[in-house]
Amino acid sequence: MATLLRPSPFFPTPQRIFANAGKLFFGGPPSSLFLTPAVTKDTFGTLGRVLIGFALGSIAGIVIGVAIGLRRVLRDVTDPVVEFLRSIPATATLPLFIVLLGGGDNMRVAFIAYGISWFVLINTANGVGSIHPTQLAMGRAFRLPWRRQLSGIILPAAMPKIFAGLRIALTGALMFAIVSEFMLATNGIGFQLIQAQGRFQILNMWSWMLLLAVLGLVLNTILEVVENRLLAWHRLARS
Repeated sequence: MATLLRPSPFFPTPQRIFANAGKLFFGGPPSSLFLTPAVTKDTFGTLGRVLIGFALGSIAGIVIGVAIGLRRVLRDVTDPVVEFLRSIPATATLPLFIVLLGGGDNMRVAFIAYGISWFVLINTANGVGSIHPTQLAMGRAFRLPWRRQLSGIILPAAMPKIFAGLRIALTGALMFAIVSEFMLATNGIGFQLIQAQGRFQILNMWSWMLLLAVLGLVLNTILEVVENRLLAWHRLARS
């Protein structure tokens, strides 16, 4: 409404943004299902990095978080290190990743995995650390194998907090992907955003931001569906 009442070159109307986004993303030939390179090259490129980095960072965060959460001594020893490292903004470490790994996709995936692993690690460690000792003692009393204790007691009990970390991490993965594409990139949503800004293509810039919002919504909805299915027992137990 504000853009209609007071037109501005910096804030186009929603109608113009949607029309431009349609041409930018769905103006390709029928052979490519009308998808343009903005989707097949840039959007899919960013999405691939997000998903791989999210998977690697989540696995690392859960594994290390479980180890820290189960051992009080290990938690006391690693807590100062974890607090020190996580206090450094992940975006500030991007130049280090570029120096060590170059400017390719491997660097971006590693950067995303590192950035989001802290969210998952801390929530996993807190979730495992808050498990009642009686539950762990029960597994030992029945002499359950370690794998059965892990899959049947530890992970299910910590799963609500793990998913809380995963939800934050998924949003962070998209953000870190965009930031990593601001530098030394040749494709991706972040690269296109910088190009649109530098060329003063305001409509394209807003169209890419609109796509980011849609991607974030879709990814979070998918994770929420997975969480609801896996934690249905948790809601029943609390009701």
